[in-house]
Amino acid sequence: MSKSIGIDLGTTNSASGIKKVHVEIIPNSEGDPITPSCVCIKQNKIGILNRLTGIRNQPEFVVGKHALEWIKQEPASTITAVKRLMGRSITNPEVQKLIKDPRHAFMIASQSKGTDNSLVIRIGDKEYSPEEISSKILEKIRKDAEKNLGDKVEYAVITVPAYFNDKQKHATRTAAALAGIKVQRLLSEPTAAAISFGVDQVNEDDARTILVFDFGGGTFDLSVLTISGGQFIEQGKGGNMWLGGEDIDRKLEEYVLQETAREYEIDDIAAMIAGQDPGVKNRFLGELKAAVEQAKIKLSHEPEVYIELLGLLKDADGDLLDVDVTLTRETFEALIRPEVENTLTLVKKLLDDIYFSPDLIDNVLMVGGSSKIPCIIKAMEDMFGKEKVMLHDRPMLAVAEGAAILSHRLADNYECQGCGGIVGQSDTICSHCGFDLERHTIDQGVFNIVHAAAHDYYVALDNGDKYLFVEKNTPLPCEQEEVFRLVDAYQQLIHMKFFNIVNEAEESIGDFWLSIDEEDIREYRSNSDDKESDTPFSISVKLKIDENNIVEVSGALTQLPDVGLSKTLSRGKADEKLFMELETMIDKANADESDTYAVEELTVRSADIVKDIHNVLDPTTGEVIDRVYTLAKMKIDKAKKLFEENILCYSMIYYAKSVLEEFPWVLTDKQRLQLVKKIAYLKTMNRIGTYEENLAAFVDLDEFLETFPLINMLMDISKAGELCEIHDPKKAASFYNAIATLMKAVSNTNIELVTKTVDKIMPEAFDIIRKYDSKTGIVQKGVVR
Repeated sequence: MSKSIGIDLGTTNSASGIKKVHVEIIPNSEGDPITPSCVCIKQNKIGILNRLTGIRNQPEFVVGKHALEWIKQEPASTITAVKRLMGRSITNPEVQKLIKDPRHAFMIASQSKGTDNSLVIRIGDKEYSPEEISSKILEKIRKDAEKNLGDKVEYAVITVPAYFNDKQKHATRTAAALAGIKVQRLLSEPTAAAISFGVDQVNEDDARTILVFDFGGGTFDLSVLTISGGQFIEQGKGGNMWLGGEDIDRKLEEYVLQETAREYEIDDIAAMIAGQDPGVKNRFLGELKAAVEQAKIKLSHEPEVYIELLGLLKDADGDLLDVDVTLTRETFEALIRPEVENTLTLVKKLLDDIYFSPDLIDNVLMVGGSSKIPCIIKAMEDMFGKEKVMLHDRPMLAVAEGAAILSHRLADNYECQGCGGIVGQSDTICSHCGFDLERHTIDQGVFNIVHAAAHDYYVALDNGDKYLFVEKNTPLPCEQEEVFRLVDAYQQLIHMKFFNIVNEAEESIGDFWLSIDEEDIREYRSNSDDKESDTPFSISVKLKIDENNIVEVSGALTQLPDVGLSKTLSRGKADEKLFMELETMIDKANADESDTYAVEELTVRSADIVKDIHNVLDPTTGEVIDRVYTLAKMKIDKAKKLFEENILCYSMIYYAKSVLEEFPWVLTDKQRLQLVKKIAYLKTMNRIGTYEENLAAFVDLDEFLETFPLINMLMDISKAGELCEIHDPKKAASFYNAIATLMKAVSNTNIELVTKTVDKIMPEAFDIIRKYDSKTGIVQKGVVR
């Protein structure tokens, strides 16, 4: 029977657990309860056979403790703290700060097939998304668990920071899929810690409100939960995704280097380190990182520590330069005071957000490695009272334990705690031994979790306003439906930008693009009464947020409910890159005040392109489907060139079809058949042809129609009549009479009458067309309330 486990996918370390009769942490293949969240990508040397066959060696992924050993040798190929990069944009200030840090070894770059709303890790000539790297950590955890349990592990509850946004949680789901894991639930880390704590501390008749203070290696998470009768109700969340033990370690590294520079009177120690032999530099930075981390741990129970790194660095004269620094707890606490004060500020903000005061908190549960630092514990004791603050017995394992408990609760089948027999999740009594499963679940397990939205959710409107869709701390799952109005009656494109407000700054959740077929619009308009014919459509937009804080957006047109519009959000990947290219093209056309016919052409092409872009990514793994990507990219480039050259293929098709409908008598049966085939071919090239193929089909149809001058004159006269019906109805009859006269003259082969009629009516027709047919337009894509 396949197993379900709980996984703490941490910034610095990861762990997994399983609940049987009791909760157990699953040791990894090295026998350790914790796996370092570190991945080294080793590029194997190309052998003779590979060179002869052209086959490229696949990179080797080393994960965990053994990967850490490679930091000193291959820092540029060894990735740590990848969790901080999950769902991030390359323009994020913290990411930019990381890129510019000389101590940061591996390369973070823009994604070649993505936008600035995403990033990749570049090793050699290959790009790896943070999801791919995280999947290697998850894959090791899964395989190690399977080896330990002797069974397949198919499902898992995976923990994420409480303050993770939709993009980051979506990235975590993708990483799990790549690792062969089906996610039962994405559980916030503070809630997981509270579950671990609550199972032991809160019985059915008790009720307690807990502030979970989770200070881990890469993130600082806060959550206020009320626990009662096996139920965990999230009251509110807070924290900082860029504050953790890693930041404290960097403060200590800076201090050690400053003290060393002062002792040896070095003006620029960073430059000196950068000038060392690469192997020496990498080894020194790796050992410095390990030394300060150990110093930080020791200072939790010792008054001072010594940091020694001997015989590694050399000064400008080639003499050895030893690092020998004493660090007292007093100095350490002074160094990290800004971080401690930051945590207190965030605690106060969370309480203010949910209208709580410290006296309403029954307990403060301290979890995460950095929560063991004495000055941080004291700061919380000063705020809430010493008797309320509790350090979790297993601060490094609490999150994995909580995830394991929930995973057990969500599994379809599990082992009875009374006899070990397999029972169903919906069973209340064990059929094997009569054990009261429901009572045990309430007493010892998680009966229910009421989640809450981590952030405010907004949508941007066409006039620049932002509309609040879902408010922070709304109970989850939730579903909110709002009706918006399109800007134009014949609008084919809809573009909505969704974003969170995080720490008072906007963070993109994703863009929502939709397209409506022109035929659907025209059919509806033709069947509508006069009052409705020029009224823009309304779109009902539904925003769903599930228990995992994952967002799903769907839309339905009020007037066209059968037209399916539900699509996923773009999240900085290849689809978003194409959407941004499309939007740039549209915005440029709008800024240039282009001709109406050119705008309509671009609109129809854009609506078709949107459908292709929606299929660019694999819905499960998020991987690019190259064939679809290439087609969509080709269509965008083609649309841009055709627009710039004012090649109106769709207008030409409309024109040719009008010829067949209005003046078929001018053509022979053979000519009509030729025209039908040329129209069909241009339609096909519009859809799948290259620029060259599309242009050739256009020219072919155009040249064919040019061989019938009478047709073109009749079409111009007809257009003038239609324009007069709108702008000058009294003149319309003269144009329609001219058409009737020409038809009669042609049928009687009266060339003199044809010439006379043409000479009289054509100048008037051209005047009307010039006067009324030339106007500018814009491609509409916005919504308003």
